[in-house]
Amino acid sequence: MKKIISLAIIAFLAISCGNDEPSPQNPTPQSDKGTATLSGNTLTYKTSSSTHTFTLSENATTTTVTFSHFPASQDEFAALQSKLLGKSKPGTLALCLMSFEMYRRDRSVGEKCFKSCVLSAEATINIDRLRQKFPATRSATTTDSYQQPYLVAAYLKGATQANSYTPSEPYVITLTWNDNSNVNQGEHSSTYNGNVYHYYLLYNGGEKRSAAVLEPDGGGNMMVYSCGNLIMSVPTISSWNDLLK
Repeated sequence: MKKIISLAIIAFLAISCGNDEPSPQNPTPQSDKGTATLSGNTLTYKTSSSTHTFTLSENATTTTVTFSHFPASQDEFAALQSKLLGKSKPGTLALCLMSFEMYRRDRSVGEKCFKSCVLSAEATINIDRLRQKFPATRSATTTDSYQQPYLVAAYLKGATQANSYTPSEPYVITLTWNDNSNVNQGEHSSTYNGNVYHYYLLYNGGEKRSAAVLEPDGGGNMMVYSCGNLIMSVPTISSWNDLLK
């Protein structure tokens, strides 16, 4: 009996001390006891087994978010939101896109991250669309033509339908100011008590999709005002090699 208990303890410790990077066998953790350090416009997030970097480059017309890995935990996502991207209007839209990928990897953690950066009504509308868009787990295969596990990869620099959405590294999300005369930049929302700003996110090598972010009257983190266009299907591919970090 003692031998059985000892083996069980050893197995538990082996699992607990393993690599904390998310994978099909190791879902995204909520907490990872990491530390976040902001230096200029670059956030470095370190755990006992990994170092991730995120850099925000923003000007009047074009913004890029360059990063080594997608956030690997809810803690990391929260640090990225509070210390860097959540303070930026286009950065918050990039953060929303990252939450899509986190949802694909782990629905429970991803949903929390998604809801933390999106206005509640918009989150409620779109969480079901995310559920339909991705297989139930990262390692699951799908025959449903609507499901596109490569959706977020299509928004990364270098990824196109022609190369089966294989992005360059480090990853880059590119956003541009929406200069369409039909949008009212800075329009005040009395419902959400803030001003609304519109941007494009580039995908599939340069095509554009619109999204909007709210800057609250009282300050604090920006919140995604609309993101439904980002969940629309991208041009399909027959197979995809999931190597996203």
